[in-house]
Amino acid sequence: MEASPDVQEMNHFKEVVAAFFNYQIDSMKEVIRTHKNFASLKQEYLDKLPEPFEQRINRLKESIVTNYFFLVHLVHPHRDLFDHEILPDGRLQLKKLEVPYKNVSKLRSTLRQIVRDWTAVGKPERDMCYTPVIQELQKSFPQSKGVSVLVPGCGLGRLPYELAKLGFKAQGNEFSYFMLLTSDYLLNKTTEANQFKIMPFIHDFSNVFRLQDVFREVKLPDECAAHELPEDSDLSMVAGEFLEVYSQQLGVWDSVVTCFFMDTANNIIEYVDTIYKALKPGGVWVNFGPLLYHYADLEDEVSIDLSWEEFRHVVVQFGFEIVMEDSKKSSYASEANVMLEIAYNCIFFKAIKPALV
Repeated sequence: MEASPDVQEMNHFKEVVAAFFNYQIDSMKEVIRTHKNFASLKQEYLDKLPEPFEQRINRLKESIVTNYFFLVHLVHPHRDLFDHEILPDGRLQLKKLEVPYKNVSKLRSTLRQIVRDWTAVGKPERDMCYTPVIQELQKSFPQSKGVSVLVPGCGLGRLPYELAKLGFKAQGNEFSYFMLLTSDYLLNKTTEANQFKIMPFIHDFSNVFRLQDVFREVKLPDECAAHELPEDSDLSMVAGEFLEVYSQQLGVWDSVVTCFFMDTANNIIEYVDTIYKALKPGGVWVNFGPLLYHYADLEDEVSIDLSWEEFRHVVVQFGFEIVMEDSKKSSYASEANVMLEIAYNCIFFKAIKPALV
């Protein structure tokens, strides 16, 4: 008998939380493999290295502990989902968890996403995309107070947070529990700037100039939301898949902002339809991002992959008037591999839903 949707959802949530709790154990498996690989070399090869490989191993172990200290704070309130005991030294010990590699990988990606959205290191990259979006929105709404803005696919919530600081009534929407758990902690539970440190780059030794690049320490959050948000700010986050949550919200929003979001669709046309219907007459849609269709290579998934020319035609056919159109270069979570830089020529446009006559 198939589990009910609510049971399936809880099981999925539990699997995601398990990845956080099991981070240290899963990461140590990688360290053991690294140790084995180096130890297999002939001594004459090991002697050529600038330092004993054991030093790398020790630094990896220390870095994993640093990351785990932060990650376990995020999910500690959910410890009762698992059989556990409190050790004499106060540490939490859970029964052995089995975490699929896809979730191990997503958690490591979340660490890199934190760098982009909630550290000083990520500010230059944020400025590439968030700044022009915010500036265009402010042109349309010079008086931001009470102007409702929906930000679907908002990841760790930095863009809606910035909009709320400026007086907009901002709502972020996100589907991933990895993002939701992390953004909830960063937005609602941190108590000071630079409260934690992480070593987010230790899981990838490819395309780095120096070993020290891998072991860079990053402090977070660069801003404490509890201190920086004005008392009268209006910021909310809604969990769920964009189409399921907003397809029935008709004429509700003054603006929709999509940043690195439209190519996450199975059907980009349906996204445009939902955005058009969700906007009030005269509402503003600001989009920034590439067209790196997330489902394009998955055989079992629908993926409607349109060129920008086709995408633009669809936008106009729904009734939007495109009043600004540009392209801007932007990278995405590029700090991990300093010898590798991927820059997107992002589509940047503003479109207006016609006002009622």
